[in-house]
Amino acid sequence: MTPKVNNSTNVPTPKVTAQPKRVEQYKVKQGVTISTLAKNMGLTVTQFQALTGVTSLKTGTVLKFKMDEVPSHKGIMALAQKYNMDFTEFCKLNKIPAPYREYSPKKGEKFYIINGLGNSANKTQSANKTQSSKPTPKSAPAKPAQTKPKRVAQTSHKSVKTKPRTSMTEAEKVIHTTAAAGAKVVSNVVTWGSRYSPAEIAQGLNKSAKDHWGAVEKADFQEMLKQINPKNASAVIKAYKKISPNESLINTITSEIRSGKDARKNAVMYIYDSLAQEKKYTQSARAKFKANLDKEFDKWVGMVDTSQMDKTIDSMLAKTSSTQATTSSKKPTKVSHNGAVVKLTKSEKTFTVSDLQRGAIASGKKEAIEKFKEYCKANNIQYDENMLDLAPIERYPAPVVKNGKVVSAETALLRPTSKPNGKVVVLNPGHGGYSSRNGCFDPGSYSFIKKGNGKYAPLLEYAKMKEYSDDLTEKLRAQGYAVVIAGGHAQTMSDQNTITNVISKLNSGQKGGQKYSKSNIVLISLHADSQPGSSGSGVCYDSKFADDTKLQACLNKNLNQDDWIKSAPSERRWGEKGIQVLHQSEQNPSVLLEVEYVNGNKSQNLDSRDYRTRYTNKIVAGLNEYFKK
Repeated sequence: MTPKVNNSTNVPTPKVTAQPKRVEQYKVKQGVTISTLAKNMGLTVTQFQALTGVTSLKTGTVLKFKMDEVPSHKGIMALAQKYNMDFTEFCKLNKIPAPYREYSPKKGEKFYIINGLGNSANKTQSANKTQSSKPTPKSAPAKPAQTKPKRVAQTSHKSVKTKPRTSMTEAEKVIHTTAAAGAKVVSNVVTWGSRYSPAEIAQGLNKSAKDHWGAVEKADFQEMLKQINPKNASAVIKAYKKISPNESLINTITSEIRSGKDARKNAVMYIYDSLAQEKKYTQSARAKFKANLDKEFDKWVGMVDTSQMDKTIDSMLAKTSSTQATTSSKKPTKVSHNGAVVKLTKSEKTFTVSDLQRGAIASGKKEAIEKFKEYCKANNIQYDENMLDLAPIERYPAPVVKNGKVVSAETALLRPTSKPNGKVVVLNPGHGGYSSRNGCFDPGSYSFIKKGNGKYAPLLEYAKMKEYSDDLTEKLRAQGYAVVIAGGHAQTMSDQNTITNVISKLNSGQKGGQKYSKSNIVLISLHADSQPGSSGSGVCYDSKFADDTKLQACLNKNLNQDDWIKSAPSERRWGEKGIQVLHQSEQNPSVLLEVEYVNGNKSQNLDSRDYRTRYTNKIVAGLNEYFKK
């Protein structure tokens, strides 16, 4: 929920789990202390005093809190930078929900500001360093007895050694500084191939990302990016990790969603190429990295999942220049250690997050091998285990865990990227996620598709529907829709009433900061049907609900305007198996889309980027028509 500015003179009621409201002013009441008031606002006493400038309270006094708005056309990072505040501390002070970089401020929204918050330690260190580097002025010593007067003008420089000056003239300072800077530049060029050190390049890139939305295409970012070369690539990446331990350089670049996709992809590949040249990696390794980059940009909306790319970069950093990058589906999958404990509801047994992910991947590979044998037999293909590409299985995600239990996917409200139209689409990409009962992963329907390298890769319903969901999300937000993505294991979602809770919060205003009526919310569940030899898409609905009937008619009409897409209405009664997810819609308009048959004779449509683009375009057109009516 987006925090709101509260201009009332009432102190917000303290609540540990809720986000305290930001107030602009407060009239001191009798008996109120600074500590009590600060606690009720979710602030420390120090922060409260910094915001108000008071150290004591007097009844009737009106306190005004230091606040400011985000600079025009910029994000919250720019406001933190304006007041020299640590970005994380700024977000904590203003109760901004994580992930901080994704927070989009409302027009006119005001934030608490405390100059230099979080940077005081650095400032102190810097000041101490500066102070210690300056010559300490000496007081005139007491004149010793019987000391001869010093000769000044009459003294020859050859016969008398004068004391070095403890200060320089302004001209000398300029010469000294210029000479030092020049020597540093020369040293950097020789060592790093750039006039800047790796730390300076990393700092410049990080500052640009904080200063701008869409930083990748800004001149200052590009200037620093061009300084990366085979001599300093690994050092720059390592230096950036120190500055930003929770966000890699690659992730920073891909997160700048106001920069064009091509610009971000080119920046990532520029860094990779510089590092690959330094480490002497092969072109085949480059092709694999780029394929992953293209796939993720195609899969995600604006933000991409860089986890696999970051692993590749880390692997390159750890290896010597002579080592070649190699990947093989036969190698054990590396799963980053996550020791968070998960308790399953059916067995009451406990596992770590990593254990569940490893188990899912291991069982998924075993299942894929057996299914591929059946596939080969059914299609008169000579089975060869080397023909199977298990990479899609190795990309099974880790379970989402809260309070020691497996939960469905996160359900944050994604705001429109254009003028809001007041409508919300709840998207449910079918399957994926782990069972809260037994910890099993749910890939959905299953088949195989021959890739350009001649190998067969598992065609997994959950993975393809996530791609369709992400594509739809981008287009819907651009049309003014707010979007909530609610995915995960079907049984877990049902057990936890995930969609019901989402819609209830939208109705009440607890999600998104405004109330959405029933008529302004629709639920769309995305699936790929399963029946060998079949083809075509369908819109599943229950005809006893007039809004559902109208929605499917609009969607089917628009889908069938594309000669590539064949769609038909499919009536499913409320209690019929396969439509249970719609039971959670709280009687809001809802449909289930069967995009194509995952194991049908046109299953290649699911894997086609062009088909997905055309399909999602028609869904958006259908929704626009529905709401217009």
